[in-house]
Amino acid sequence: MVSQRNFGAAPMQSALEHRWMRLTWWALLSFLWAQPYKDLEVQGGAVYALVFSSDSRYLLSAGSDRMVRLWHIPHGTLLARFGGSSASVNALGLLPDSGGTFWGVSSDGKLYQWRIADYRKAGGSIIKPVRTQALGKRVQKGGPPDPWESVAIDFRKQLLYVVSRGGLLVAWDTEEDWLQTFQDTARVAYALALSSQKKALYLGSGSGALLVLDPQSLSLQKTLRGHTKGIRGLAISPDERILASAGLDGKVMLWSIPEGLRIKTLEKHTDGVRAVAFSPDGRYLASAGKDGLLCLWALPTGRLEKTIELGVPLWTVAFSPNGQYLVVGGDGGMLRLWRIDQLGIRPIQIIAESDSLYAPPLDLQDNVPQCKAPQPHRYAFIIGNEDYQSYQPTFTPAMNVPYAIRDAYAFRVYAEQILGVPALNIVFLQNATSAQIQRELEKLFLLIAATRGKAEIFFYYAGHGVPHPQTQESYILPVDVSPNAPEKGGIRLTDLVQQLGSSGAEKVWIILDACFSGGAREESPLAARGIRLRPKPVVLTGPVVLISATSAEEEALPYHQARHGLFTYFFLKALKLKGCTSTSIQTLLEEAATETTRYALLLHHKLQRPTWMVSPALSESVLAVPW
Repeated sequence: MVSQRNFGAAPMQSALEHRWMRLTWWALLSFLWAQPYKDLEVQGGAVYALVFSSDSRYLLSAGSDRMVRLWHIPHGTLLARFGGSSASVNALGLLPDSGGTFWGVSSDGKLYQWRIADYRKAGGSIIKPVRTQALGKRVQKGGPPDPWESVAIDFRKQLLYVVSRGGLLVAWDTEEDWLQTFQDTARVAYALALSSQKKALYLGSGSGALLVLDPQSLSLQKTLRGHTKGIRGLAISPDERILASAGLDGKVMLWSIPEGLRIKTLEKHTDGVRAVAFSPDGRYLASAGKDGLLCLWALPTGRLEKTIELGVPLWTVAFSPNGQYLVVGGDGGMLRLWRIDQLGIRPIQIIAESDSLYAPPLDLQDNVPQCKAPQPHRYAFIIGNEDYQSYQPTFTPAMNVPYAIRDAYAFRVYAEQILGVPALNIVFLQNATSAQIQRELEKLFLLIAATRGKAEIFFYYAGHGVPHPQTQESYILPVDVSPNAPEKGGIRLTDLVQQLGSSGAEKVWIILDACFSGGAREESPLAARGIRLRPKPVVLTGPVVLISATSAEEEALPYHQARHGLFTYFFLKALKLKGCTSTSIQTLLEEAATETTRYALLLHHKLQRPTWMVSPALSESVLAVPW
């Protein structure tokens, strides 16, 4: 049968067909882009190691087939293969130089150096190593060398740290060619992590212990215990305050740096966890395990945000430095790439490298300047209320106030060194009860009276603030007072202002990193009742300036990377950078408020607008001078 065609309708039909094909191609492209992941094709074997280039344009993968592959991101195009190893390549370390120099450590006991830039002239052929170092033969006497399992690089000194499966740690100077060694007594080890400040080298032992070593001498500084089986993976958070360990006991543990205290244990995996990685903004931790699970945890709460079952044992996981991509590798050539915004979690904030949000937080307690000699008539009354759960059984851990004590301690340091408050004139309370606060306030009022009108008071509070359920008046909440009845032991803010304002002090600065709407840094103590109120305004009397972390019904949010309250961090940062200059108080407050609001939106997607009010008893010019 010969098909018939209506030639008279050909032009219109052709146009319709052309339009239909265009729509079909656009639909196909949209469908492909909307896929939640992209599989990068590795020819068999297991993928053991992953590392992104600093600009997130390239991804290196290595594994049991002895090859290192270079991929273009986000398209997933294979650009080159790097060969030369006679056994599996187990770990990769990339240097931040213009040529993209990187090292691979192998099960053949050797270290191999390649350059990403060489792929442009390779012409499709396998790229050979620039340098090979048979380190295993140099340090292991007799028999075949142990497989190298992990590598860490001190970029400034061209110093490589590698650890063998037999627990031998070697520091090798790649320029001067000297060696230093440390032997783990368990004689099994898998993982290394080096802080960028070069203050500590962490070794994951096969015994389950986490060894903290001095990077210079390789001497053992402390041993952290928690895992019952070997530690297979380690990662340090971008702000270098948290260390994550992946255990073959199926647990992920978070440790504080440098204290070495175990913060949290994350449990979801049903078999050994082999790798962990922090997102570049520190908001998420990814863990990959032998059970084929990829888990995404929200930090610092440790809440499990998402679990992806991949069906094959996993070995490695990595976030791209720009925060846009997540990649995982495992058995059977598994190499899968996701865009973060397609994972069903809150997108990681993408900020240009020049933006301050990209920079690590300032450590407020390091190198605080000494501005002025002690001012004998300046006093500070400082409260950090963090642990409410220990005093109130109805509270959950999430109802505590993260970093409140740390905030209060930092303010104490700044009060003494920048604001000129003598150490003897500082009242410092942690997790204060109602009776403690009242007792110390009475002493303060007696001291103020003794100064005969010369006293200048700095009252600082970090902790929960609550509104009265009926009157909506604001209360500071001691740790032993119920938020449901704040009038029974709570500190009514109006009363506090009136007492300090009529105490005879020359000036009173009340600084509150708390909110009084029923919100909180984490979970509100009133969350079970769903309370969110607009607190009644406080009327100022006497020579009082009230500085608040929030406006109206907003929350006082945390800055998890810095481990401080958001407002306290930027308030003290402004003091640290400009408090010793002639900068006015008004300028310091405006800078702190601007950054607090900006970071609240970018990190929490919420409004937080600090405010300050000057009592009618004072002139507005009180803010026009430095502290």
